[in-house]
Amino acid sequence: MGINEQKMGQASWMVETNTIQAWVTEQGGMMAPVVFRLPSGRTVEPYYIAPWYAENRAFEPAVLGPLRGDFFCLPFGADNAIGSEDHQPHGESAYATWRLLERASHDDVQTLSLGIDYHACTGSITKNLHFSEQHTVIRTEHVICGFSGRYPLGHHATLRGGSGDAIWRIFTDPFEYGATDPSFVEPAAGGEYHALEPGIPFDSLNRIPTRWKGAADADGSLFPARPGFIDLYAVYRTPPDEPEKRIAWSAAYNRDEHYLWFSVKDASVLPATVFWVENGGRHQAPWDGRNSCIGIEETCTYFAAGRRESVEDNDVSRRGIPTAVSLDPDRRTVVRTVQGVLEIPEEPDSLEFLTDAEGMLVCRVNGGAMLPTGVKRSAALSSL
Repeated sequence: MGINEQKMGQASWMVETNTIQAWVTEQGGMMAPVVFRLPSGRTVEPYYIAPWYAENRAFEPAVLGPLRGDFFCLPFGADNAIGSEDHQPHGESAYATWRLLERASHDDVQTLSLGIDYHACTGSITKNLHFSEQHTVIRTEHVICGFSGRYPLGHHATLRGGSGDAIWRIFTDPFEYGATDPSFVEPAAGGEYHALEPGIPFDSLNRIPTRWKGAADADGSLFPARPGFIDLYAVYRTPPDEPEKRIAWSAAYNRDEHYLWFSVKDASVLPATVFWVENGGRHQAPWDGRNSCIGIEETCTYFAAGRRESVEDNDVSRRGIPTAVSLDPDRRTVVRTVQGVLEIPEEPDSLEFLTDAEGMLVCRVNGGAMLPTGVKRSAALSSL
């Protein structure tokens, strides 16, 4: 069972249902492009694809080659060398070759199962992607086996940007701690330009301090914003003690096309959402000042610092919020999310993802209308 086709520079498997057409790359297991067919008959494509996909050049680090859409990272982040293990940024799951395990069709779902064995350490991951036939929703499941030790990990979902006014308005569930990346100390270093004050806590995405004296706070809930800059900030939730409070979520409303992209997760395993805000602020190759995208990355990690800083004591872990997951070679770990889109004609003022009386995930808009996602709450719950 081989690769279906070349798609935008990458050998990829294609999956098609009544509501979704998606490609998943062999290198990195990245999911994009994804075409969602809305109930009105329109189609939308929320995920980003790096503009160099057709360029013949070498990429360092390797994750940049196929960079697109949503992909799973283990270890998540940049500095991932500890002891005898030396992982490239975002780990082999984000750049090495996945193999096809199975294609299956059952219960109104098309499933693509892929596998990968690590070389930098002992461990393997099975990726199960479940594409709905009836709803514009995808269930992701990553089964982690054989790893030993603490690792930052998570999803790297990235939405396409653009030029001009803000396309996306970002929403999240309530969080306990938000902060800008403390490593972005220099406003301009290595061909990158940063607009936000580094290492500053905030309690609202709408008010994030900039580094410019006398300037107003930035609105981190809008994108594109701050042309010519790249910034990174994160929000963290204290892992819930009560099982019914484990569901957490992030969402982005597309103001041009009037739909909502969303990601629902288990806050007890993925307590962080890292926002990578790329708006033409990187000028080294292959970025060349031309990228506009926003990463909405559901993780257990210390910003994007990598394994070393995530497993060590840091200002987030001191608040009782884990920044790495303990993996046991004798026990499998399963990480699940639900991603999809919902058609919403008017820009919402408030959102909430919750469970209805039947245990199904629904989106409540402006405290009123309940929009079904078509999946059960259990589809987003992970297991350690």
